[in-house]
Amino acid sequence: MVYRILLAFEGSRGDIQPYMVAAQTLSKAGYDVRTAGPKHGITLAEEFQVPFTVYRPSLLPLATDPEVTEAVAENNVLNLIKVCDRADKRINPPELKAKEIEALYSLVVDWKPDLLLVGILVLPLALMISKIVPVPVVGFTLQNARPSKTLKPPGFPHIPSCLNVPFWRLATRAGCNLNFKDLSPILEKLSGTPASQLWISTSEHSQYHHAKCTFLSIIATSAAVCGELPSECNSKNVQIGALMPSSEQTGAPFGGEQLQQMKDFLACGSPPVYIGFGSIICGTSKFMCLLSLRALRLTGERGILVSNWSSMSEEDIEGESDCDELKAYCAKNVLFLKTAPHGQLFPQCKVIVHHGGAGTFNASARSGIPTVICPIFLDQLDHASRLNHCGFGVGLEQMSTLSPQDLADAILQCINSPSIKEKAKEVANSLKQEDAPGRLVEIINEYME
Repeated sequence: MVYRILLAFEGSRGDIQPYMVAAQTLSKAGYDVRTAGPKHGITLAEEFQVPFTVYRPSLLPLATDPEVTEAVAENNVLNLIKVCDRADKRINPPELKAKEIEALYSLVVDWKPDLLLVGILVLPLALMISKIVPVPVVGFTLQNARPSKTLKPPGFPHIPSCLNVPFWRLATRAGCNLNFKDLSPILEKLSGTPASQLWISTSEHSQYHHAKCTFLSIIATSAAVCGELPSECNSKNVQIGALMPSSEQTGAPFGGEQLQQMKDFLACGSPPVYIGFGSIICGTSKFMCLLSLRALRLTGERGILVSNWSSMSEEDIEGESDCDELKAYCAKNVLFLKTAPHGQLFPQCKVIVHHGGAGTFNASARSGIPTVICPIFLDQLDHASRLNHCGFGVGLEQMSTLSPQDLADAILQCINSPSIKEKAKEVANSLKQEDAPGRLVEIINEYME
């Protein structure tokens, strides 16, 4: 018998890529695998040759919405949830959301998967669907964080430990309430099941995502980078390692037509400083671009600036008091790219500067090159703190508070510190010893048996 696994997730490209690696891995192991996620996951699914169903709109309009980017820069989690919900309703009409949720529900009803393997943001929806269509659910996260006395909620690395549990309860309740309010009417209309029967309580959610969860919870993080799970976590929480592609992709999400420009730039000078902030915008693209270029100029180093979902470009320099100086510096020392192949580019850099998203954090750690994290919000702050603990780079304070000198000092510290360079190589070697794909297959085989 060939078991069917539906892997459902949300998030940016950095979140989606590990799930695509998981889908590809399980498919090669003999499982019939399909994936479901936001619209911007289509190109990655095509690169990995994985069947994909759109059940959420692209995050791009939301991630670039001025109200949202301002809230992101503040990193007030509760306010960010409200702002994103308000913007989502403004950007994505209710009929579109209903149509896309119907696509996921119909896939479960018609395809009849034997297992729903879901990211943390999808867990409430998956649990609601499992009340209608009996199918087991397994949480599959990219962060160690889970409700506990020991582990802190994403975005709050410095709160007193006594506040961990109240913060976790508040965040879990808010997430369940928001999902129930938005999605239960849609599912009620599709299935005929009263919305009241689809309610997900905090205790029910905790059975799937908690330090002492009842059911299997897979955690795709590296012990070498994110640390081992604390003793408070029971045996149902299984850390498998970081899921990264074994071979670098070359399509549009990975440099595309600009790959040759990248290769030419690398060949014509000293190793550059990589600077890129993924799919997240801190306030405005202009702020991030000027912070990056001014810091780079202070270091005197060459650099590759990757915009991804932002609009960082030389146009951001116009009208600034140091416009002429920055333009002259960029002409000789800076290459602007839309996307880049991390696995191919990072090992050829001098320092890697990024926002601290899970996927980029793992890729930078695997490269063996010193890292600087300029966190913007949520788990990125935890990764910055973790980077300082590990010692293979510099984790800075929240990006909105940084000056060009702060960033320049961190870059130069990485360049001039033998201990940071040595630690970066040690961490990379530790990562290479892990076999996350193999461990994933092993865990799923045990579970299905």
